[in-house]
Amino acid sequence: MRGLPTAVRMHILTELACFATPTQVVESVKAVFAIEVSRQCVEAHHPERRAGAKLNPALCVLFYEARAKLLAELDDIGLASRAGRLRALDRMAGKAERMGNLALAVQLIQQAAREVGGMYEKRQRLERVDSIAD
Repeated sequence: MRGLPTAVRMHILTELACFATPTQVVESVKAVFAIEVSRQCVEAHHPERRAGAKLNPALCVLFYEARAKLLAELDDIGLASRAGRLRALDRMAGKAERMGNLALAVQLIQQAAREVGGMYEKRQRLERVDSIAD
């Protein structure tokens, strides 16, 4: 951990703040910087983990700033909202139908129905149906 260049540390912090796993960060560091780091080294840069408890406070601040920036940018990502996902599914279903790929079009329509039905929400509304006595 001591011998890592500042740019590599910043990259690790940013990736972790963006909810990447330590394994993903190791692969990213290897691809970008051609440096081998261990998962334990990456974990030591995560201030919310036990291994990162002694992380420099300035690096902790950078981690939380990057995390806040990511969460604020979610509103700008079209697929993060239901309307954006439905528009994308509508475009794809239309294109699949024009191409004659009806099986894919049906799958996309089913996906849209699940999206509208709230299947992917944390809370699902439960409706009570009273049975009619014969």
